[in-house]
Amino acid sequence: MKHYTRSSDAPISRRASVIGRSVAAVMGALRASWRVDARGLERFDAALAEGRRGMIVFWHGKYAPLFVLLRDRHACIFASESERGATIATICAWFGHDCVRIPDGGRDESLARMETALRERNATGLAADGPLGPWHKAKRGPIVLASKLGYEIFPVSFAARPCLQSKSRWDRMELPAPFARVRLEVGPPFAVPRDVAESPDAIGSWCERLGHELDDAGAAAASALR
Repeated sequence: MKHYTRSSDAPISRRASVIGRSVAAVMGALRASWRVDARGLERFDAALAEGRRGMIVFWHGKYAPLFVLLRDRHACIFASESERGATIATICAWFGHDCVRIPDGGRDESLARMETALRERNATGLAADGPLGPWHKAKRGPIVLASKLGYEIFPVSFAARPCLQSKSRWDRMELPAPFARVRLEVGPPFAVPRDVAESPDAIGSWCERLGHELDDAGAAAASALR
């Protein structure tokens, strides 16, 4: 396991650390059993190698396996300063990601803190409909941040056979079953013009585009497994 310096001084309890490490160990074991085919990931890696900024965006229900499928890319992941956030920070460190924990100060304050953190980084991962939905409705955060900071958006999805899905969570979380075939799909990247962040109407239009791009990536991943 590689260790990275956390970008938040928020403490991590022993309980959160134990749970996070246990979850990460299980995820690592699952990954070893999967047969993974990734398409388009080289575009993201090339962007970072060229010094460009890359933002991986996904539906919240798809995030669980991405920790391990995209490991060791130093992606900046955001979590709250809650116990759950501490668990996520532990998982991030295990898989070579950088977790920035932010207090719950409302949408605008949280977005401002995220903007500050991302000014110093080149890679991040954000859930388009996170943290609490509605399901598969892209929110303004990724669009505003990409517009202001010059990040290219890389829509990411996956499909798996067989795949486990939660019926009780709002995000209908998916996780590839042991020994599943997994297709990771990274769609074509796109840039958001810098003036978009200042126009609510433009933001709405770009959110719709983002939702369509994510759905297309998911459909392509599913089609590859048929």
